[in-house]
Amino acid sequence: MNRIYAILIGYVFGNFLTAMIVGEIFLKINPTEYGSHNPGTANMGAVFGKKWGILTCCGDLLKSLIALFIVYFAFPAHINIAYTGLGLILGHCFPIWDHFKGGKGVAVAAQVAVFYDWRVGFATLLVALVLTAIMQNLTIPPLVFMLLFSIDEFLHSQMAGVVFVVITLIMVFKFWQDIVDFFTGHGKRVDILFSIKKKLGIKVK
Repeated sequence: MNRIYAILIGYVFGNFLTAMIVGEIFLKINPTEYGSHNPGTANMGAVFGKKWGILTCCGDLLKSLIALFIVYFAFPAHINIAYTGLGLILGHCFPIWDHFKGGKGVAVAAQVAVFYDWRVGFATLLVALVLTAIMQNLTIPPLVFMLLFSIDEFLHSQMAGVVFVVITLIMVFKFWQDIVDFFTGHGKRVDILFSIKKKLGIKVK
């Protein structure tokens, strides 16, 4: 029963889409009407600027952290953290108040992974960061990150591994068009190394 409560708590908090809140309060717009129409960090940053993208990301991380801590103290069994993560992803990707059309869950998944197993979480995130720099793509790296994390956790706990695999599959579903675009050569390129060099004042050819 505690696992069901964990999923429900995660789902309730997952429904708070920071992009929608930022859009309504600060920008006076509906972010789902712009860019990729996705109420998430990437679209907010790409369309309205990095400041709003970062604010969106921070908000999504905060809501996830609150839900995770509530379950951590209310239902101490470690596996309940994984179920909370599943609820968060479901709420973020399929919010009941917005016709089940939400974000893609990258920031939420990263927060859950690090909270559940910070060593493996940071290690797989580092792999994703390197892949992002090499591939200049924001679609495949987060999916690789969650897949690697899921496999590692499955080796330690099959139940937890299955939950994280389900989370990965949900993200694949939300990223499906981006995946198709990537493999057909139409994916968007994001050169993070160029951006970092520019910020540091390093001359870029």
